[in-house]
Amino acid sequence: MTTQGFGAQLLTLPSIFSDRFFTIPDYQRGYAWDKKQVDELLKDVDHLMLDGAALRHYTGTLVLSRPKHATDNAFHVVDGQQRLTTLAIFLYLLCESLPIEERAAFTALYIRRGELGNDRAVLRLNSDTRLFFERVVMAEGNLDNSPIKLEAHQRLLGARVSIKKWLEDKVALGIEPQRIREILESRLGFLVFAPEEDAETGIMFEVINNRGKALSELEKVKNYLIYCCVKLSAASLRDTIDQDWSEILRALNIAGKTSAGDESAFLRYCLVVHFKLNKTDSQYGYDELKKRVNLDSCLTEDLPRESVIKKIADFVQFMKTAALWYQRLYGRDHAGLEPEMVVLLDQIRAQARHASIMPLFLAMVIKLQGAGERLHKLLRLLEILNFRVYMARNMTSRNDTGQGDLYWYAAHYYHSALLAALAPEELKVGRIRLETDEDVLEYRLVDFIHWLAADHRFIKSFSLDADSPDDFYKWRGLRYFLMNYEAKLQPRKTIQIDKILLGVSEGKTSDYYSVEHLWATENRNGEGENNRKQDKYQRRRLGNFVLLELRLNIQGNNDDLESKLPRYCEGLGEEPPTELHQVRKMASDTHSLIESFDGRRRTINFYHDLHCELNDHQEQRFITFAQDRWSLKSFIGYTQIQREAAAAQEN
Repeated sequence: MTTQGFGAQLLTLPSIFSDRFFTIPDYQRGYAWDKKQVDELLKDVDHLMLDGAALRHYTGTLVLSRPKHATDNAFHVVDGQQRLTTLAIFLYLLCESLPIEERAAFTALYIRRGELGNDRAVLRLNSDTRLFFERVVMAEGNLDNSPIKLEAHQRLLGARVSIKKWLEDKVALGIEPQRIREILESRLGFLVFAPEEDAETGIMFEVINNRGKALSELEKVKNYLIYCCVKLSAASLRDTIDQDWSEILRALNIAGKTSAGDESAFLRYCLVVHFKLNKTDSQYGYDELKKRVNLDSCLTEDLPRESVIKKIADFVQFMKTAALWYQRLYGRDHAGLEPEMVVLLDQIRAQARHASIMPLFLAMVIKLQGAGERLHKLLRLLEILNFRVYMARNMTSRNDTGQGDLYWYAAHYYHSALLAALAPEELKVGRIRLETDEDVLEYRLVDFIHWLAADHRFIKSFSLDADSPDDFYKWRGLRYFLMNYEAKLQPRKTIQIDKILLGVSEGKTSDYYSVEHLWATENRNGEGENNRKQDKYQRRRLGNFVLLELRLNIQGNNDDLESKLPRYCEGLGEEPPTELHQVRKMASDTHSLIESFDGRRRTINFYHDLHCELNDHQEQRFITFAQDRWSLKSFIGYTQIQREAAAAQEN
């Protein structure tokens, strides 16, 4: 191991930065520290300022590697990038407070150095964050110079804000910037390792974690694959993995799937499909990958290295393609996709819960190369399955019921093993002969849906027994259901799915669709209604809800329906009326019912009876819509499965 001026002793910032440049490789994750980790670092500095001891404080470990063909004293940061990046921000902001005569040397040491026109940043981040870091964070903080596009950008800016406020508070207390500089330069101590061999770097990267930010399963996998490449002397594959990993991380960033949990889920789905992992084994993705990409078999048993190299290359390529589909699904990057594919992706994305269907989704879109009527049909079926089984009310007792079966279907479909697994007598379903893996998958999924969400149970899920404690307002699929209903009512209008996905705080009120109680939960409390058991039942029924623009919902939301209808249908002041046809259809029903009720005395049951009939009207429309929207009648096996089920009941 070469020291490159480094060693086992605690080194100070000046000795680390002197005459050296640092780069975060593209295969590394983006900046991941939240305010909590930044505040912990600032507290360390606070403690050192109060502590009069002259000893250096162990601040962290840096693992560096020397890139190939480096012409200057340049290093890649293998581990410790979060702390190093945060300190670079700290040093830049501190420089602004130092006396003018000290700033040039300080800048050259820590921030930028070189002749004018050929100067470069001392620390360069990966390509996803480099421009934002240099133009905004390590500058005036002006977002006009580079807008926020990634979660890592937001975190970098958050770190800048926290450190800037900390410095301002210290200066306000009379603490000189030179005192802070002295603490940073003399009291912070780092262990720095710069191994020559990539293999050693790989081992250290796996073992040494940043404080509070342990490596994700995805990062461990990347490190292990690179380590394998080094041991197998597969230099070109190592370079390919570096490049591909950058694209994988970029795609996950665009998809907004950057948390450790999101990355682990992504890895899990890839392993299920590519390596045929079952549900249980997929929960231990990193360990299972090491079993399937077995380096020891090559190194100790003299097996052909080419097979392991190909296995690594194939898996990385699969992950790269899967990440691209994440980008298309969650990041809405629809360039080059067929219009029907865009609609299907938006529908699946809006369902929010995808853990059980994502391996199937990836298997379908990758195997069928993202296009074609057969893919469209399978994705329509997948959307139906996810809604009927995992979103409809009370279909399953657990969120992962049947998940093992779906994972098995995904893996065997991707590897073209479904048809081969059938016995000759199983190839015929009624009058239809199963001839392709797509045929078998379609049949299996229809059977799966019938098993867990048969037609009669699915339709019943939209009605509520009077004694049931359930409340459709709490149904997690309600907004998705009503959004699809609106799309049915306005087939020529593009219904923006994002209007049910946004939170209230994420956009203007006109950009957000909320759920409105027609019989409000609070009104008429003093008139004998609204608190009886039968009243509460009417308020909980599916028919009591419509989708509504938030700008209309927040105005008098506890009024009687008669008072709210003019606001909905005619507008109020400068607020335009609703654009949603389901609201207008409900209003038409309500007006007709009120006219028919005019001959009645307004007894204590007037509002109950009015809303009961309105619920009946709405609920029947909703059920008719659901029967058609999530029907299985056009898919292979539906008729045969229905006949077999009927025969079983008769016996």
